[in-house]
Amino acid sequence: MNKTLIKLRIDRGLNQKEAADKIGISQSMLSALEQGYRSGSDATKIKIAKFYGKTVESIFFANKITFCDKAEMK
Repeated sequence: MNKTLIKLRIDRGLNQKEAADKIGISQSMLSALEQGYRSGSDATKIKIAKFYGKTVESIFFANKITFCDKAEMK
């Protein structure tokens, strides 16, 4: 589940359909992204980030730890 993406939408007072229409994607795609069922293309992530005025990283990768990050944590 992408809680950041959900929070950004709710903070703007939008339902999924309204947000998806403004972003230029389908409501089903936005739902799948929010629920974590799909990761979306780079182009879709960029559209969403621009709409919300955030970076792609802050929306989609904020809570991800990579293999390299784990090695550095040791």
